[in-house]
Amino acid sequence: MHDMLMAIWQQNYDHLIHMQAIGPLVVCLMVILFLESSFVFLPLPGDSLVLLAGGMTGLGVMGPEVALLYLPVAAGLGSVIAYWQGRALHGTSFMAFIERAIPDESLPRASRLLNRYGFLAMFSSRFIPFVRVLTPMLMGISRLRLGGVMLSSFASAFLWSMMLALFGRAVMTIPAVAAHQHMLTKGLLICSLTLFIAAMVAIGVRLLRRRYS
Repeated sequence: MHDMLMAIWQQNYDHLIHMQAIGPLVVCLMVILFLESSFVFLPLPGDSLVLLAGGMTGLGVMGPEVALLYLPVAAGLGSVIAYWQGRALHGTSFMAFIERAIPDESLPRASRLLNRYGFLAMFSSRFIPFVRVLTPMLMGISRLRLGGVMLSSFASAFLWSMMLALFGRAVMTIPAVAAHQHMLTKGLLICSLTLFIAAMVAIGVRLLRRRYS
């Protein structure tokens, strides 16, 4: 794992391919997207990682099937798990814990999207961290049809992954930008780590404040 991360950090993609780390890297990306889409208290950096995957596709390190098939399937499955969490945890004390952990406006925003757009709410909420998990959870609480939830989950995951990956690919293939691909890749990695740490710290601070208030 350490060698794989160092190869990405140093943009040594030939070494990444030589040590046959592309497969494990794709699996890691899928696991992260699955967890980020299924558990609201795991604010993993899904957006920046899809951008990174799109950029690596543009550089020829990965095939287009990663962003157009593997990552959307992982994210869509995560949303289905979030739906079943909503069905199973509705009315339990754990749901109250989740409400305390997430940002204050996330749950009302997800509720408004669901009430206004129904299944179409998945398409807009997919681009909003935290809300992309809360929307399928609210669908589970509301006992919406599983077939419709699965269709909207996978369709929105495909659209989200395709748009971000195409943007990342386009950026990496622009000649003026490609000259600075080392800085861009490192920036995405730093941004992913920073967002994850900041989100975890914010959740911890929010829980402590509400506990002692």
